[in-house]
Amino acid sequence: MKRLGIKAKVLYGCLVIGIALFFAGTVSIFEYARTNRYVTSVITDNINSISTSSELLHVTDQYNAELMYNLVISNSADSVGNFSAFRENKYSVALENLRDRFSDPREVAAADSVVYAYVAYMQVASEAEEIWNYSYDVRSEWFFNRLQPVHQELRRYLMQLTQVCQNTLTENTENLQAGYYRGLMPGVVSGLFGIVLVMFLNYYLRYYLINPLLRITTGIKRFRQFGRSYDVRVETEDEMADLNEVVKDIVDLNQSYKKKLKQ
Repeated sequence: MKRLGIKAKVLYGCLVIGIALFFAGTVSIFEYARTNRYVTSVITDNINSISTSSELLHVTDQYNAELMYNLVISNSADSVGNFSAFRENKYSVALENLRDRFSDPREVAAADSVVYAYVAYMQVASEAEEIWNYSYDVRSEWFFNRLQPVHQELRRYLMQLTQVCQNTLTENTENLQAGYYRGLMPGVVSGLFGIVLVMFLNYYLRYYLINPLLRITTGIKRFRQFGRSYDVRVETEDEMADLNEVVKDIVDLNQSYKKKLKQ
């Protein structure tokens, strides 16, 4: 089996650490991107839900005010032609696929209530063209005693839908805040993993390079200063072991020369 040189050992060690840090960083980035997409999606859905419910509330009040103007305030003969056009062009568009605009089950349930209240409201409002033919007192009584209570019921459901959307946004915000530390975990794990790998690299370099070199240097100093024999041992089977053997041969040769000179 071919032995690994010190250059190859350092290279492989750095390569392993680089690959490990690459995968750790990739996982951290993936988790961050996934969390960011989730947060963006949740907040966007909640804001869209609130916007939709607010839009419906605005359209409801606008339509009811239009009916009051045509029936109670205005005396123009052209007003009767505005009822069906307003109903079909504005409110029906706003309520089209209303349930599909919400994702939370509570929002969907509240949206269903709005749709049912809308159907009841429009059923009563469809009488407006006929009521127009009656006297002002009959029109006023119909608007305030028959249509207005149904409108108030529809408005109550719309406000309830808005409140549900706002509560959902608040709950999701609290959940996201609670999950903030969970979102940090991939980065923390990657950082800790990187520290462990750096410590491993430090041990790797000290075991295979620094410690053998220090032992060889200490053995040479002892020989030069105190004349001690060179008995350093290097357990690694690489260039450091070869260097140790070469130094040992040089020291032994030097000691043999000194003995010959003394004789």
